[in-house]
Amino acid sequence: MGSEMCIRDRYKEKESKFMKKTNNKGFSLVELIIVIAIMAILAGAIAPALIRYIDKSRKSNDVSSCKTIKTAVETALGNEDIYAYLTNNSGKITTITIAPGVATSAEGSGKSAAITISGCTEPTDKSVSSCDELAKSEIGTNIGEKTPKLKYKKANKDEKASKCKVEPKKFYALINEKGTVFVLIGGDTAPTKVPGADGKGVGEYTEAYPICPESCGAYQ
Repeated sequence: MGSEMCIRDRYKEKESKFMKKTNNKGFSLVELIIVIAIMAILAGAIAPALIRYIDKSRKSNDVSSCKTIKTAVETALGNEDIYAYLTNNSGKITTITIAPGVATSAEGSGKSAAITISGCTEPTDKSVSSCDELAKSEIGTNIGEKTPKLKYKKANKDEKASKCKVEPKKFYALINEKGTVFVLIGGDTAPTKVPGADGKGVGEYTEAYPICPESCGAYQ
């Protein structure tokens, strides 16, 4: 009798544990809808801040790239032949166009695609056969194996930050007759004047986004 009761008690104990396991419930449909709704609200609140952070990071990267380009051009200007060539622009500006993410060490068409120079002429008094090729080579070497990639590619929509609204596609280094270097980020059309030439601030410049030596509000 006692053994039968013991067996019965054990059976009931196992049955009770089994019932507890099988009675565990998952989320109901209503609970799932509530959870999804909360996640959607949180995503909607976080997404704009995350996008702003990513955009700011990309702009910061492009500003650093412009500083690298400015240093590369200024270092190349230390060569007398290159200086004479790049400042021989009839009192106007020399434009150096830097295509993003292109190998600077490539020969022929590859090198031309990375760095192009316009607005200046070969000086008569020079010690090299081609100041143009020398300048491209020196600037490319100073930049590195590849030109910097352009990270931020959205056109500006805030007129208070900058009057420029072009879609960023290329880097431009402008050199006046005094050898001062200005670096900008612009579209497919190269800028025709240096920022501030008309007496207006960098924020009023419409041809590109001035970065160095003074940055417009769109990249601050």
